[in-house]
Amino acid sequence: MRLRFSLLWVLVIALVGEAPLWAANLDGSSPAEGDAEAARLLAEASDYVNNMAEGQYSYSYLQFYWKRAQSNLDRIRQVYRSSPTARTLQADGARIGPFPLAYFRDRVLYNLEAKRLGAFDDVNCAIFLYGRDENRTDPKRDEALGEIIEVLARRQRWGEAARFPVLPAHRAILQGAIFRVAAFYGVEDVLKRMLAKTPPAEQAAAHFDALMAEGLALRGRPRDALLAFVNSHPADEVRVAALRGVVERELLIRRMARLKIPVTSSIQTVHLVVQNLGLRDDVRVLGQQIFGGNLDAAKPLLAEYTAGLGTAPERSAPAAAHLAYMQYLADSGRLDAVATYPTDSDASGLTLRATRLKVIELLAQAGEIPSAERARKAFAPAFSGDADDAALAEFRGRLDSTAAPLVAREKTFADLPITDPCVMATAIMEWSLSPSRSQRGATPWDAVVFRYAGGFDHLPMPKSAAVDDAASSLKPY
Repeated sequence: MRLRFSLLWVLVIALVGEAPLWAANLDGSSPAEGDAEAARLLAEASDYVNNMAEGQYSYSYLQFYWKRAQSNLDRIRQVYRSSPTARTLQADGARIGPFPLAYFRDRVLYNLEAKRLGAFDDVNCAIFLYGRDENRTDPKRDEALGEIIEVLARRQRWGEAARFPVLPAHRAILQGAIFRVAAFYGVEDVLKRMLAKTPPAEQAAAHFDALMAEGLALRGRPRDALLAFVNSHPADEVRVAALRGVVERELLIRRMARLKIPVTSSIQTVHLVVQNLGLRDDVRVLGQQIFGGNLDAAKPLLAEYTAGLGTAPERSAPAAAHLAYMQYLADSGRLDAVATYPTDSDASGLTLRATRLKVIELLAQAGEIPSAERARKAFAPAFSGDADDAALAEFRGRLDSTAAPLVAREKTFADLPITDPCVMATAIMEWSLSPSRSQRGATPWDAVVFRYAGGFDHLPMPKSAAVDDAASSLKPY
């Protein structure tokens, strides 16, 4: 028995000693076979990185192959660690394509993952653009935030909207955008939940009462219910909001009739919805009831209403009144009067600026794209904030055009002359909210991400090792 065990140990020792001769690599291949396979893996990885450039493929497609390239490198190091190829990868200055190996794994693939997520759909793209500068605070970024939250809410993604990460200073924008959608569409469970869980100070900051009043007016709720709400919430902004909803509603109904656009049970625009079309208002009489007979605070809205019906506003009228009259002129086919309105009205200051932007929008809305382009270029020099506003105005007109409907294609958004990523996010979200949106061909979001975040130079490290591993590693097949 002892002899049998002694011979067994001799055999085991002999086999262990011979192991490197027939299993030098972890997959059991010979040294020659392993060297050849390692060289093949590196050549394949290099081809993936050298021959597949950003901007030529979708980020999902590019990421699949670049992660395959990293997987090849990992396999060389782990399985064929004694091969000449593995030693090459360990040398100083080793690269995959134009990238140092560590930079490629830790930064390029992480950034590529972020871009892939940003190009996934319209909402992700807008969020990606909004987050390009996390510390930025200005009205254009605030507008983009409100648009993103509105899209999430309109798509019934209430939980995502509520959890969207914002700075404390932007909390009111987020809550107001969610509550606005719930109030305008009558989503009672969301309204009750927000009213129960939101502290009074935050409700006031987000203008819950005013939004509720405007929503009741737009939805065509019984006017005694609207007046009861206003009387129980007697703040000036609530009364103004209630009358604003009445004016918006009546002007939209009359505009559809003027344009001979058939409507059924509701009218939907990018941001407004009018329901219960059988209810019609005498705006002035209802305005007196809302304001208790004192119409001083109602004058701006009444001026807008009168202008929207075709009466030219006074020079000193609010900008909204001038814009409503310009819309009336455009709907009536008087584009020559629209084009000259900023000078004919003798407007100045912010009103002049608003009317010039409205010219661009209304020309595009009428399908007069060359004229809209000329007006846009005359408004401001390229690559400026004003130029972005002009481009957004033209885009809004194209979005609302029945003469030349906008169809989103692969480069539609990437080719817009907008330099500010937040303004671009606003354009994307307004397209998403448009009831007439149309898309054909390849999705446009890869091209947008490439335009605003193309390249892989000077990238930061991932925020955590877990994120790094998730971005750079392939799941096992």
